[in-house]
Amino acid sequence: MADLVARAVVLSRGTTFLITNGRGDISDGDQGFYSGDHRLLFRYEWRVAGHRPLPLGGRAVEANRAQYFAAVPAYRRSGEGGIVLEREILLQEGGLRDTVRLRNYGAKDVDVPLELRAGADFAHIFSVKRRVLGESSPQLRTGEKPRSDGTDSIVFSAPADLHPLGVSLRFSSTPEAAAADPGKLSFRILAPAGGEGSLVVDCATLPRIAVDVRRPHQGARLLGPQIEARGPLGPMFERAFSRALRDLHALAIRGRSIGLADKDTAAAFAAGIPWYIALFGRDALITSRMTLFATPQYGAGSLQALGKMRGRRVNPQTEEAPGKILHEFRPQLDPTETDAIPDFPYYGAVDATPLFLIALEEQVRCAGANALLHELLDAVHGAVSWLDGDGDPNKDGYLEYLRQGRHGLANQGWKDSWDAVHFRDGTLAEGPIALVEVQGYLYRARLAAANILTLAGDLEAARVQRSRARSLRQQFHRDFWMPEREFYAMGLDGEKRRIDALTSNGAQVLWTGIAPAKAAEHIAKAVLSAPLYSGFGVRTLAEGEGRYNPISYHNGSVWPHDNALIAEGLLRYGYPDAAMHILQSLIAATAVRIDRRLPELFAGFSRDETSEPVAYPSACPVQAWAAAVMPHAVALMLGITVVNGVVRLSPALPPGLDQLSISGLQVLGESVDATLERDRAGRVRARVDAPDGMQVVVRRTR
Repeated sequence: MADLVARAVVLSRGTTFLITNGRGDISDGDQGFYSGDHRLLFRYEWRVAGHRPLPLGGRAVEANRAQYFAAVPAYRRSGEGGIVLEREILLQEGGLRDTVRLRNYGAKDVDVPLELRAGADFAHIFSVKRRVLGESSPQLRTGEKPRSDGTDSIVFSAPADLHPLGVSLRFSSTPEAAAADPGKLSFRILAPAGGEGSLVVDCATLPRIAVDVRRPHQGARLLGPQIEARGPLGPMFERAFSRALRDLHALAIRGRSIGLADKDTAAAFAAGIPWYIALFGRDALITSRMTLFATPQYGAGSLQALGKMRGRRVNPQTEEAPGKILHEFRPQLDPTETDAIPDFPYYGAVDATPLFLIALEEQVRCAGANALLHELLDAVHGAVSWLDGDGDPNKDGYLEYLRQGRHGLANQGWKDSWDAVHFRDGTLAEGPIALVEVQGYLYRARLAAANILTLAGDLEAARVQRSRARSLRQQFHRDFWMPEREFYAMGLDGEKRRIDALTSNGAQVLWTGIAPAKAAEHIAKAVLSAPLYSGFGVRTLAEGEGRYNPISYHNGSVWPHDNALIAEGLLRYGYPDAAMHILQSLIAATAVRIDRRLPELFAGFSRDETSEPVAYPSACPVQAWAAAVMPHAVALMLGITVVNGVVRLSPALPPGLDQLSISGLQVLGESVDATLERDRAGRVRARVDAPDGMQVVVRRTR
């Protein structure tokens, strides 16, 4: 029973989201009703006949709709018949509707007392996170007393510094006379024998957003590709894929939340719930390329928003520079958090700019987004100028970072925690830092820029980028390879010493194509062996290295998106068995979760220590690039690439999948269906149903 209560149920719609426990209540930790960057309700709990109901089950049935079931033991004991509490919560941008039903399976009418305990704290999301992590949080309030707004509603108003923020609760039945605590509301609901009684609560943000929570969510029908899978792994893959696609749609945010006008229909990926319902350059771009054949519209929207907010000037405080792509954007800065982020947009990411070029080129080449290319051509020129200029301040050919001011992120790659970049003995590296995977991004970005510039007719600029890519590839292996460890160093420090910790960074370079084939052979062996491989995935840091900790954010945990990119690289270099083994691990990891999601990360404990993946404390339960793993896995199983308008497939299936059918794959602006099937000899065959005129070439596997 305790486990049922503890399971978080997460709903989202745009920048409004809800986290409840398994009862559907808000009572602890990061649970709450959020709008934008503020938690409005920190308490929302129901009592039936004076007691908490006993949970029977609670889950999200759609991205914005959840159902909960609970028993009410008091009536079972009294002989009045069984009372079951059923709730449905429907979330919309700026509001929710909580429908409470009391089903009476007994032979007598029952007048059931209900009590709602509600409280608002209007805490900023950063403050909630600090409290959850056990840190000081000066902004977190104990709650504001509500006022009555007529006979059937109450209103919580924010403190003066947050006006006009507020939240209202409106009830379908009038509460009984107010108790001494205005946050406790009492009702009496008649549950007739063999029937039900009900109460509806409409919760809305203030100022009120025009929304009708009674309208069915337009995303209720699954939008995007659908799959059917056979084999032992098939049912869990189908559920995980469906869940992931719904989460990706739910994480699409628009308008001012991504720096565009309210009327702009473009949508971009938010990074995750609860901490990251905002536009993050790196997250949005990696998610975009991982979902290129599933939801290309959100990749295009992410590129549009990031291109519009590219750097225009030099600002050391926010790390802005001309042409640079931002790290994080939120419409409003929390004044208590300037130690972390000095202002928005904040540009403290060394990798967002090359990822922008990679993602844009893939949108053009694989999704046929030629109009997007012309729209963002100025942003392309700006990004290339940053790669050639401010991104490489000492002109050694590598992208480097060093925080320019007192505030902001000390580490500016994807492992951006303060202790993520260190030597084998645990000593922190000092900058400027040239991360190994970022040089891979740079290599692929230069090739991407060359392709874009060629399409734009600038052949000389394209030639320069290809030449610089070749030079980078030639020097990269010499400077980053550790012969004694047969692996790439995590990076180079300010004195150009190899940062010799054994990390997943060195394996991620493979998807970019920068490594020679011999290096890939060693990496393919290492990532599926201890100490890097936990049995559930590739760890961020190998066991036994200095600072290794299986529940460290970046020093020993397992990140699904990191593993998926490593699998992509293994496929690129001709190691399909290793790649499929990693995908099998990721799909299997969803089976232990009731919501069938891959979380942001999980702990790095090995199979010798635990029979299933262990949750990481405070991990985002819904994370864009974790959700993107499932559609990316489909693309990797297809082995799909698009070159000069020709679609090429090199199919493979992980152990446990014997057949995979995909309908509605998005390729070159068209819908494509495909089926992969393993024959008796173990070879994977592909059948493709593509529109007339689309050229598809399938490579036969051995």
